[in-house]
Amino acid sequence: ITILSFCFSATPFTRSTIKMELTLSGLVNWVVGMDHNDDDENDMKQQRQFVPVVPLTERDYTVIDMLNAPGHEAVSFCVCDPNQPDCPIIFSSDGFCLETGYAPDEIQGRNCRFLQGKDTKEDDVQRIRQAIKEQTAVSVNLLNYRKDGSSFCNEFFLSPLRARDDDSIAYFIGVQCKVAKLGAGQAPSNPGWVYTQGLHA
Repeated sequence: ITILSFCFSATPFTRSTIKMELTLSGLVNWVVGMDHNDDDENDMKQQRQFVPVVPLTERDYTVIDMLNAPGHEAVSFCVCDPNQPDCPIIFSSDGFCLETGYAPDEIQGRNCRFLQGKDTKEDDVQRIRQAIKEQTAVSVNLLNYRKDGSSFCNEFFLSPLRARDDDSIAYFIGVQCKVAKLGAGQAPSNPGWVYTQGLHA
């Protein structure tokens, strides 16, 4: 399954890009000299992207760049600000809105717990809380709920995003990946987990 399709400008090629496709097996294919067309530019303009106000470390900029890249419109992720009371969501991707059924203005300013419901396991929630407290990354197989009340299983990956200047926690990013059932061992299905492991390189 291709999880990354990332294009970047290259020289000396004219109106060309180098496209890298990364699969879970680690196979990397380079396609050189692909035409860059206006449709690609329009897709980039239409996709809502997270732009950090706080300068981040190179590693964390890379993660954000990957999730913002064309072809990732359906990836469900949100960014929270731990420096504000109750760690509110300050950005939700188009994929996050599509998966949960909420509009961006219904999400912004709320804590991620609003997606929890009656069958969400407290042990799973506690693992997330502990990771935030310890300022570390965690992958949790979690049951969440959409706006219409329907539930969905997702492999949820949470990771701190650190400031470049002092390595403090600037943000937390949460990446959802819908999975067929609850159960351990599904972390590799989440692109956020994959990118932070350096498996995109």
